[in-house]
Amino acid sequence: MARGSSASWPHAAASRMTIGREGILCQVPLTLIVVVLSVTAPVLRPGLMSNPTYELGFWLILVLLALCVVVPWNELPRDVVLAIPLLDFVAIALLRTGGTDIQPGLGVLALFPVLWLMRSSLPIWAALACTVAGSLLITAWPLLGSFDPSRLATYAGALLLPLVMLCIGVTIHFLSAGAEARDAEIARKDSELKDLLKAAIDRERVLTAILNTVDVGLTAVDAYGNTTLTNRQQELFNRLAAGHDGEGPDTLFFGPDRVTPLPPDRRPVHRALTGETFADELVWVGDGDAQRALSTAARPIKNADGGITGALVACSDITELVEAVNAKDIFISNISHEFHAPLTSVLGYLELVLEDDHCLPAHLAGYVDVAGRNAERVLHLVADLLSTAGDRVRVHPRPVDLAAVIEMSVRSNRLRAQKNGVRLRTDALSPLWTLIDPLRISQVLDNLLSNAIKYSPEGGLVIVRAEETESEINLHVDDRGMGMTEQEARQVFSRFYRTPSARRADIDGAGLGLAITKSIVESHGGTISCTSSPGKGSRFTVTLPVDGGVSRSPQDTLEDSV
Repeated sequence: MARGSSASWPHAAASRMTIGREGILCQVPLTLIVVVLSVTAPVLRPGLMSNPTYELGFWLILVLLALCVVVPWNELPRDVVLAIPLLDFVAIALLRTGGTDIQPGLGVLALFPVLWLMRSSLPIWAALACTVAGSLLITAWPLLGSFDPSRLATYAGALLLPLVMLCIGVTIHFLSAGAEARDAEIARKDSELKDLLKAAIDRERVLTAILNTVDVGLTAVDAYGNTTLTNRQQELFNRLAAGHDGEGPDTLFFGPDRVTPLPPDRRPVHRALTGETFADELVWVGDGDAQRALSTAARPIKNADGGITGALVACSDITELVEAVNAKDIFISNISHEFHAPLTSVLGYLELVLEDDHCLPAHLAGYVDVAGRNAERVLHLVADLLSTAGDRVRVHPRPVDLAAVIEMSVRSNRLRAQKNGVRLRTDALSPLWTLIDPLRISQVLDNLLSNAIKYSPEGGLVIVRAEETESEINLHVDDRGMGMTEQEARQVFSRFYRTPSARRADIDGAGLGLAITKSIVESHGGTISCTSSPGKGSRFTVTLPVDGGVSRSPQDTLEDSV
């Protein structure tokens, strides 16, 4: 195998054979050993330095070391430097010939030029040939010039050192080949690592650009709450939360009412690190005119074992949206109040007209009756608008048998159900005592039953169920009506929302009943949800705490006592 067959070999060999380092490192040990032997010769080996052959070899070794240091080998052809190890064989042959009787075994010094040759840029066959020839020169030097058949054993022994050095050379070659392969693998992995590092840096730049472009504040924290990644938008929010100077503690966190400080354990980062996942949580940061409304969402970051290693929090500035919603509520409330008084007056005068002693003609009485019904309808709509415009429905809970409330609501809606050809059925344990406002919960049941009857086909069935656990009461209203999609079910509690199928069917309604229902349920500390499937019906579930879940103000208590 030729060492020059590898495309990368010349570059690697040239790198290794820089005479300023490797050449001197190969020559220095050889020179040092020879100098030590020669300096200690007068004491330990008398007569060694007096041999002219040995002395010639000694001075040749010193000259070769000087040449290694002085000559600018890097400016000469690459293989010229190999003259040094070849001349080392000559010097070692002189040393061995001159010191055979006093210091045997000097032929082993051939190991140094062999190592040099095997690590050179020569093809493997040339390096091994030089190794064998140089070693044979060392052992055959004393035998040159004469041939004695009686010394055949001596001639055969001269082949031992070349054979040993040949084996050493082959071993060095294979070890060098393995080292080269490892070096090549290391270089390849180093190149791959550099490429990966460059790609990671490029991705980080792109990610940073994206993070700083979006108008959503993003924060990533580790398991201890230390920030590991953030963007410019989030830094603005952090400065608002820190105060006017932007360097104080994050104390300007407030709840949805804009004034109640948010405790540290209810802030988004802390909640996410405890494993909580949430979205669309409203918090306010800052104070005064600079206060901003943030819609926050958070997700914990978990490792493969399920342990929490950090969290990601996203904050969106929705100040303008919140202010627009508040302005809409104020507008609806004002308009509703403005409508309420004249409508009440209109209804009063219409009743007076109908109750007057002078009977109206039948057709005029019919006109007045129609006007009265439509005025009442508008008045109910105004009342619904007023209910939804407020921040929260006020309730006055007291101990009530919920089963009796359910039965009363079912009874009041039975006539409407019969007109629509819909059957009503209840499934509730009695009694079912809990702390609720019976009028408000009756309103909830009436809204849910009215919708179930309205959207059920003729012959349909509406079932009202109630069940109690240790901590809550679940109230279900099931129908087998037209149903809704999952997306429509998520929006059904929004004010003025009506499903496309309801609008196509021209079913009466303003889209306020379920919004009012949700407000009443939440005022009791409960929740309401909807599961539905198109064409299969809907289920509305109201969950109420057993204790009522309502914190009553002193003013509410005073009103009850009055």
